[in-house]
Amino acid sequence: MKRIIITLLLLLSTISTYAQNTGQWGAAYLKVRLSDKLGYYGEHHLRYTDKGTGYELHKSYNRMGLNYFVNDNFDIVVGPAIIGKFNQDIESTDDPFDQTTLMEYRIWHQYLYHHYWGRVKFYHQVRIEHRWEEKVDYTKYSNRYRYKLYAYIPLNNEHIEPGTFYLVPSVELFMHDNHDESLEDLRIYNALGYRIDEHTSFTAGHMWTYNHAATSNVFRFTLYIDFDLRD
Repeated sequence: MKRIIITLLLLLSTISTYAQNTGQWGAAYLKVRLSDKLGYYGEHHLRYTDKGTGYELHKSYNRMGLNYFVNDNFDIVVGPAIIGKFNQDIESTDDPFDQTTLMEYRIWHQYLYHHYWGRVKFYHQVRIEHRWEEKVDYTKYSNRYRYKLYAYIPLNNEHIEPGTFYLVPSVELFMHDNHDESLEDLRIYNALGYRIDEHTSFTAGHMWTYNHAATSNVFRFTLYIDFDLRD
């Protein structure tokens, strides 16, 4: 027991020496069911980071994909993603204008399994990304492997329907290759959601992230739009 306490204290002291960044993310998720088997999936993010000098645009994400529904509990998405990385510090100088924008392109595929346990719906998401990251004088290729476990917990209704408040706790692990460290990121996110109508939901919450360089506190605001053209 004594060894466990000492190990935890050492771990906490190590984490406390990392840079503490804060961020704000705004996002819109779009799902369109085209047929019994096919649909469109899109994620669009604007991410702002404050490293001590005020919030500035850090990244934009545009991820699109073709959704294939295997059955009622399992679906697959495949598509491209375009990421803009803004205000990147390329040189270690005091010049505030010494910033640049770099691009990253990806091919990604996702496997999502979901099921109910009582009134709670659980999701198991595996996402694999093949990334081409633009550097100053070369392009770096790597693969990223992600696993996310999250749940939708209705609060004031038996199921999530218009007028329902719900909780969304989640944890996600990121691993990658062609880097010095295999662990890229660990994210713990808890959000409060509200189902506005049959097609629209909104969530807001706090995310804590950990990697080998820093820990971050991020506040996220997300709009979900969902259409079923089979109706």
